[in-house]
Parts: sequence; structure tokens; C-alpha cells
Amino acid sequence: MKLFITGGTGFIGQAVARKAISLGYQVTALVRDDSSAAAGALARLGVTLHSGDLREPQSFAATAGGADGVVHTASTNDACAAAADEAAAVAMLSHLRPGAAFVYTSGTWVYGSTEGEPATEASALNPTPLIAWRPAVEHQVLALAARRSIASMILRPGMVHGHGGGIFGMLAGMVRQTGSVRVVGDGRNHWPAVHVDDLATAYLSAVERLASGDVRVTGQIFNVVAEEAVGVAEMGEAIRASVGADRVEFWPLDDARKSLGPFADALALDQAVSGRHARRALAWEPHGPGLIADLSVRNHFQQSNGA
Repeated sequence: MKLFITGGTGFIGQAVARKAISLGYQVTALVRDDSSAAAGALARLGVTLHSGDLREPQSFAATAGGADGVVHTASTNDACAAAADEAAAVAMLSHLRPGAAFVYTSGTWVYGSTEGEPATEASALNPTPLIAWRPAVEHQVLALAARRSIASMILRPGMVHGHGGGIFGMLAGMVRQTGSVRVVGDGRNHWPAVHVDDLATAYLSAVERLASGDVRVTGQIFNVVAEEAVGVAEMGEAIRASVGADRVEFWPLDDARKSLGPFADALALDQAVSGRHARRALAWEPHGPGLIADLSVRNHFQQSNGA
């Protein structure tokens, strides 16, 4: 199967590419800089690099359209993220042939802070301001794909960890600036979590089921969560132990907003999210280490490639 991945050098995209190559896919990955170390690592795996810019859909949409399946993981992660994401998704869907598979990446932040029982795919949405635009794009993706007879799916991963990367790598990296692990809020909140390698397995299970014409999953939304709710204070302590920081500092939300803007509100979310639907429908079973065990490995973050 020919697979096109956006965000090929990103934390999630790299994991999907690695897993896809191991399963025999012909993988093409969108990269901004094909001379970067991360791009070179993909090329050595056998991934075909396609240079382009997410902000310029014409630079990659036709190539994506020639694939049997597309996994869209890229984001500009800036003020243009909403417009760039919508334009990229629409362009790729407009080029894909009927029957192709399209997997769109959302996230559990669309639920906002949850109350009581873990949120499911049927729960009401209350997205944190940083990604308030995301539910509308989810809806647009599913509607356009249905009109064009493209088999689509939305995945909403929890907080993604593994190999010292992602947001947890960012939190560890902040220690160099502050001398402590900074946790937004009072640490009593929780995050749902999934290991990046398990997430990659879920993406490819999604692609395979969509490509096979499985009507039970086409047009559906799935939370990809291995652990429903992990304590943020415990995460902070695990990172502190790994990097050898002096302490965990609880960062008042109002102060954090001055440095991080709306990203601070996302980090302050208190969430419990169920991944049971994905386990059943995608026959997905996570095997990676749990979040705290993963973060607790001594010098874990020094091994990250920074992607």
C-alpha cells in the first residue's frame, strides 16, 4: 500500500513512518527540509521524502492524492494553524481517489476539562481555546470525505509520550531555563496518555480498515488512549527524577499564560478519557510502557532527537 504522511519529521509522523515501513508500506513523507537530520533518518529507513510546506497545499496535495492512504499529522503550531490545517485537509481530500483512506489527527483537548466518568466519543465537546477551531475541521473532513466516497476517520490521541519527545520533552527542556520542572496549575489535574509507538499502531490499523472498506469504522471518531487519567503532579516528579532537577514547581495559570498564552490553558486541563471504543473497533491493544514508567527512566530525555 502507498501511504502519504504529513508531518513526517514530527514526533508522531516519525513513529507512523517507522511502523509503516516495518509493515511493508511504500511510504512518502512530507518534510519542510529534506536535508535535516530527522529527514535523513526517514530516508535511511526507506521513506521517500517529499519537500513541501503545510501552508502551501499545492506543494504536496497532488502527491498525496496518488496514495492509497493519507495520515495527516502535521500542524504549523502557530497562529495560522487553523487555516493551514483546514486548507491542507481539503486539498488532499480533493485530490484523493474514491476508496482511498484518510486519517485526520485531532486530540482529546477538544473535550476540555472533563467531569465524572471518562469522556467518550459521544461526550459533549468543550475545546480549550488553543484548538477551539478543531471540531469544525473534524466535521468538514468527514463531510467532504463522504461526498467524495473517501474512507475517512478522526483520531483523537491523548497526551503522547515516548523516546523523550513530544510535550514531555518540551517540559524537560524547560528545566535548562528555570532549574525546575514547571507544572501549570496545582498538579491535581490529570491527563490521558498514549505511547507514540502504540499510537502509530492505531494509525495503521485505521488505514488498513478504511482501505478494506470496513463500514463499521468509516466516518467515525476514535479516542486513542492507553491510560485514561494520569496525575500531572506525578508526571512532574517523574520528569524531575529523570533529568535530575531540584524540584517540581507549580506554576499559577495566570502567570503561565503570560509566557505560554493559550497553551497554558491546555496544559491545565483536568481530563479523563476512555479509549475503549478504539480498542474494540480497531482491534488495537497498547503494549508500550505507561506514562510514569516511561518518564521515570534516568536520562530519558537526553536520548531524544528533539523532534
